[in-house]
Amino acid sequence: MPAFPKSQVGGRGLALGFSKHVGIDSDAGAVSVDKLSRDDLQRHFAREVHDQLAQPLIALMLEIRELRVATEAPPDLSSELGRLEEMARKILRQAREMMVDLRERGELRINLQQALKNDVPVPPGRDLVLRVTSRWPKQVNGWAAFNLLRIVQQAVANAWRHGRAQKVEVLLDVGPAGDALVLVLDDGVGIEDVPYGFGMSGMQERAAILGGNLSAKPLRNGGTRIEVRFPVARLS
Repeated sequence: MPAFPKSQVGGRGLALGFSKHVGIDSDAGAVSVDKLSRDDLQRHFAREVHDQLAQPLIALMLEIRELRVATEAPPDLSSELGRLEEMARKILRQAREMMVDLRERGELRINLQQALKNDVPVPPGRDLVLRVTSRWPKQVNGWAAFNLLRIVQQAVANAWRHGRAQKVEVLLDVGPAGDALVLVLDDGVGIEDVPYGFGMSGMQERAAILGGNLSAKPLRNGGTRIEVRFPVARLS
């Protein structure tokens, strides 16, 4: 698995709360509480949870993961780093669920197949084929669905925009070893002819958040294969 660039944790505090004044401090400046509706407050706190909690947690989790896989640590230390990584991942999921709740999106279980149909743009004259095996659960938790949706959106956008693909296939499956599989195949020019940087690091980070890995390689007859594998338990 390619090493992730080192992230910097810090710079902003993790505390949430009101300022000493009547307003709420934010990057956009002070906003009067009296002028904020209940929905405005919920959106504000959702942004705060994302900026002040979720982002540093992602950076922390990825640094722990990088340290665990990039060093030849003794088994006991490697096991402890794995435990810390999983703890950070669980807190990160809880933070994401808080954001969903604050935005009043309600359900945390999502039909990923339907979300992909609704939220993955297809340019005129192009073809997107979605295949879902019977092993894939009809609904997955919103935390996993959110990250998988973003991965597929980026992979498909790259295929249209940079790979000049005419057709993209997306497969959702569960393997016999208990690993969930998301596969994106396109008939474009292939990854060797396409700049590699377009969103790849973000896609790799989202796969790591789910405890899995993302690989990208050219197909023999042209086109690109993006594969994400992670424990199927992450879908529950």
